[in-house]
Amino acid sequence: MKSKNLSLNERNILDRVSYFKIDKFTLEFKFKHLNFYNRIYYLRKIKIFDSLLSDVKKLLNFKSKKKNLNFSILLTNDAEIKEINYKYRKLNKPTNVLSFKSMIDDNNYFKTAKQEVYLGEIIISMERILNESRENDISFKNHFVHIFLHAILHILGYDHETDSEREKMENIEITMLKNLGIKNPYA
Repeated sequence: MKSKNLSLNERNILDRVSYFKIDKFTLEFKFKHLNFYNRIYYLRKIKIFDSLLSDVKKLLNFKSKKKNLNFSILLTNDAEIKEINYKYRKLNKPTNVLSFKSMIDDNNYFKTAKQEVYLGEIIISMERILNESRENDISFKNHFVHIFLHAILHILGYDHETDSEREKMENIEITMLKNLGIKNPYA
């Protein structure tokens, strides 16, 4: 029988929140169900997010560049992302990532303070990312960074509903990933 203290300690590990500030960006990582804290900490340590967000900043309009920009990132498992996918998209299956843009209207992101803009929430199934990286024989780090970038681009208004939108979004991803030393994921 487990002691109550052990269960509480396990819960604290699984429900960890980590804030990471880079230049004008604040990333709020929420870890649920799976302990991938060390993998994210490693990506922070090798400055993957710094380089990636530096490139992302170039995509933003001039107005947004002067504000602090926030993303919330929930790292979870297949079961939870499946529930969220069904609730919001009526798809009863897990997916690797969901992006929810925080908007007042088509032109304005939700502002949390005068100089701060909340861009949206990214939900990633770390279980799915790990399994896909194993199945496709690619590194977890490279696959995670690609999916994370893909989600950010969705929040910034990029999509892949038409061939021209898909091509534009993929070209941005390929270029930014190349800057990080990551091979074209679409090749």
